Amino acid sequence: MESGMVSSNNLLVKNFFQKELPSFSVVAESSYSMFWEIILSDNVIDVKVSGDAGGFSISIFIEKSEYPLWQYDRKVNDLAKTKDENIHSQLIILLKFIKELNNESPI
Repeated sequence: MESGMVSSNNLLVKNFFQKELPSFSVVAESSYSMFWEIILSDNVIDVKVSGDAGGFSISIFIEKSEYPLWQYDRKVNDLAKTKDENIHSQLIILLKFIKELNNESPI
């Protein structure tokens, strides 16, 4: 995976959040060699998407406690290889989680 492809992973995540979760903003972003990471927040929930050429993961932070996305939906384990389609599929699962969370709590 080339450096440009690594940066495009962060861009894919940013574009998804701008469209689907506009209340979130980028808190931190990095890409170095094969590693990439982006952290977004709406001041209540933080989301970290990070990976390398081989795979990636998404974690949700609520009140400083970390919840890996696979704990919510184990399907993400089959979508862990770093590919645009897998990143998008996991982001859709994340969107569903956040919408359910917002409906259950006064966030």
